[in-house]
Amino acid sequence: MKKYNYLTAREEELLNFFWQTEEPLTAGEMADRLEEDGWNTATLFKTVRTLSDRGYLKVAGLEKSAKSYARKFVPALTKEEYYTEVMMKRGLDSSSIANITAAFLGVADQNKKERDDRVISKLEEIIRMLRKAEEEENER
Repeated sequence: MKKYNYLTAREEELLNFFWQTEEPLTAGEMADRLEEDGWNTATLFKTVRTLSDRGYLKVAGLEKSAKSYARKFVPALTKEEYYTEVMMKRGLDSSSIANITAAFLGVADQNKKERDDRVISKLEEIIRMLRKAEEEENER
């Protein structure tokens, strides 16, 4: 997989649109859905091309459009993968997980014991959820 660079605000907006949509789209379909959000066709097509060239979007198939075919795009990485990459480029790593979790929970400013208890509780909840999902997957 390619090394990703930071996105511009407009590129990030388009990628967030894809993450929310969760389906392959042609540039024409994107243009129809994003017109009311202020995207003009030329800017949209250029942004799609840039994201595709940089490895953020990948082709997920073709759709017949009149006498030609249009490429359908999907994100090449998840939202979590992208933002993890951004955090890592800014100096955060796996040793920051507890502090990041505390910040997400809104307990970063609590005393150490309360903060740690909430973080441990949340991480244990995540572990239980992952184990349950794995068990369900193994039962299939």
